[in-house]
Amino acid sequence: MRLFEEDSEPTTQEQRLFDTRAALIAQRNQVRDSQLNTLLHTLAPLEQVPAPRTTTSLLANVQSDVIQSNRRALLKARQQLGDTPDIAKHYARARRRLASLQESGADPGQVKRLERMMKGYENLLELEDIVKRTDDQLERMGGPRLMDSIPTTPQERRQRHRDEVDAHQEAIDNGYF
Repeated sequence: MRLFEEDSEPTTQEQRLFDTRAALIAQRNQVRDSQLNTLLHTLAPLEQVPAPRTTTSLLANVQSDVIQSNRRALLKARQQLGDTPDIAKHYARARRRLASLQESGADPGQVKRLERMMKGYENLLELEDIVKRTDDQLERMGGPRLMDSIPTTPQERRQRHRDEVDAHQEAIDNGYF
């Protein structure tokens, strides 16, 4: 304040304080950018997860198209995510950090991208919910569930992959190509 009022040069002590402050701000920005890049890398598969489709149509073919569209979107999202058990933890961390990233001057483009990824996670949860509710309704009506034969947990997906590899190797061993 004194410098502004007096229009004078800073003293040596004041200059050191300014330099220390500038170094701390640069270090904070570097840590912020590193954390943002980690979040962007971790949540990247969520960026393209679409929102679930809904319909009010009573036509069976329209309802079937919407049901299958949601099922395919969920399967594609799960395939892209692979075995990422900590995705909810990373989403929660991103949610906590979002406001501070915006306030601290992080790259607006990267912040917008992070917001899209966070919306993708919310879409994933909505897709899982709507597919589960559809499955439950189909089961109550006596029909087959949409996701019956599809492995849903990381362990089930690993086991299915091992089974496919084993079956392929057995086919090769038996002379089938």
